[in-house]
Amino acid sequence: FDFDTSGLADEFCRLIEMDLAVSRAAILVVVSVAMATGITWLGCFDSVVTELGFQYYGEPPNHSIPFLPPQLKMPANTLVNLGYSLLGLSWLRKFSKDSNSGAITKRDLFVGAVFCCLAVVYGPVQFLRIVTQQHRFAVIDQWITLPFFSWLVVMMDYLIHGWNTERTVVFMALSLASYSLTLVHDLGFEVALGGHILLAILYGVQILKASQWKMLRPKLLRAFTMAIVSCAGFVVLKLLDLQLAQFPLFQRFSGHFWSKIADMLQIHFVCRFFHPIMVENARNKKL
Repeated sequence: FDFDTSGLADEFCRLIEMDLAVSRAAILVVVSVAMATGITWLGCFDSVVTELGFQYYGEPPNHSIPFLPPQLKMPANTLVNLGYSLLGLSWLRKFSKDSNSGAITKRDLFVGAVFCCLAVVYGPVQFLRIVTQQHRFAVIDQWITLPFFSWLVVMMDYLIHGWNTERTVVFMALSLASYSLTLVHDLGFEVALGGHILLAILYGVQILKASQWKMLRPKLLRAFTMAIVSCAGFVVLKLLDLQLAQFPLFQRFSGHFWSKIADMLQIHFVCRFFHPIMVENARNKKL
């Protein structure tokens, strides 16, 4: 029998590189979250204003749902957060599969995997904030939101200018440091988050303008628009949670619950925006 060992060796090396890219992304996210958690638990942000208590939610804390323990308060708002992790794992699988087939590059996989891992981690963080109603978990919840949007800018900068480690480190450091605005003003988090969202939108518009693929542009515009609509839906539904609770439609599943659905849709459409660009770029490199 004559076996082609070179093909097997190439496939083995490709799998190792894929695992390394995902592992590096996971380690980066876990270490960053661990550092933020450590700083928070030192009490550095104990003076930050956060909303604690069930009075800030439209969903009643107590329930009579079968098979769920009564100790689990606000089950809809609590369990919906698991969707972040499931969505992150789903897109991580998609990026990994396409990297393994050569549809996207290993660098694409790493960049996409970081975003997916942020979604995976964000689910438990949101879960703990609602279950515990503790100030420090609320701080971590706010703080981790900023790297979500800043990594979007990193991804778009990567697609426009190519990978630059120094620029990425500086930008992410500034993004994390911007949470210190909460120590200056009660609306510091909102100001920092608004700046992140605005910068991400401006970069997205720049990519749409620079897109040279006429067949791809409608698809990108649709994903970009849906991501913005989902982001707006998240903000509006969360702010109007208590007011919407007066209507029957929002009594079992409150505005806060639907804001989480909108937030997950935002993550989904962000991936739908980046993925086809990565595939097209990888295809052009092969030509």
